[in-house]
Amino acid sequence: MNHHYLIPALIAGLIQGIVEWLPVSSKTMITIYFAAIGIKVQNAYSLGLIANFGSFFAALYYFRKEALQTLRALAHPFGSDHYAQLLRYLVIATLATGVTGIPLYIIVRHTFSAIGGSAAMVVIGILLLFTGVIVRNKERMVEKQGQAQESTDADRVPKFGASVLTGAMQGLAGLPGISRSGMTITPLLWMGFEAKEAIRLSFMLDVLALIGAGIVPLIIGHGGTQAVTQLGVTTTILMIVVASIVSFFAISTVLKFASRWRTSTATFVIAGITLVVAVLALAGV
Repeated sequence: MNHHYLIPALIAGLIQGIVEWLPVSSKTMITIYFAAIGIKVQNAYSLGLIANFGSFFAALYYFRKEALQTLRALAHPFGSDHYAQLLRYLVIATLATGVTGIPLYIIVRHTFSAIGGSAAMVVIGILLLFTGVIVRNKERMVEKQGQAQESTDADRVPKFGASVLTGAMQGLAGLPGISRSGMTITPLLWMGFEAKEAIRLSFMLDVLALIGAGIVPLIIGHGGTQAVTQLGVTTTILMIVVASIVSFFAISTVLKFASRWRTSTATFVIAGITLVVAVLALAGV
């Protein structure tokens, strides 16, 4: 075990376990944190993705009933019942996520390696500002929906086009600074889903996205391997275990109140701090 990174791994697991369920990018928070303590920014980015493994187990347990029913729908994937429709939504959206997300991971990894840590942090700060705008828009839609007190069918599931759009936007979260939940909840709200159901559909999709985000750095190129080597294999496992434990306790609370919390302001603040620090570093201050 790399004892030098023991405490940072514990803190990163804590960040992942809590922030994953908020419309704030957990991988970005971990990337910023690890980069600040001296880990190469491209490795910090890969570790932020690998940390998703921990939240995957919590999400799978939380949605275990839906997951089991959806797996049973594999026997009739083109059926008209709710879980067959849910299965199609999850599969189509996940494929769309891969189409946009995997190329973005490769681009970001190579870009960060080429431009260096301070310039990479400027990019992250700018993308955090973009996330803040998306999340602020989402918050306003939720507020308007609450005032209108509209009601939709709780069993409604996105159709093909909506599934593709939601999945493709989720893939954009391969970019550091971009919130996965912010990018998926927003299009669902655009399409008329109630905030509570949009959040639930977003996080059900997150079950597959989390495992994918953790695997991609390990199987594409050597980014994940280099990141784990720098942090330490045992230390990385510890980070994932902590993320899993914290996620188990955090997910139900966060999902219960997520539609009421305003996280866009916090995102703007983090973006501002990141940009100021990065620009000062580039200026040699």
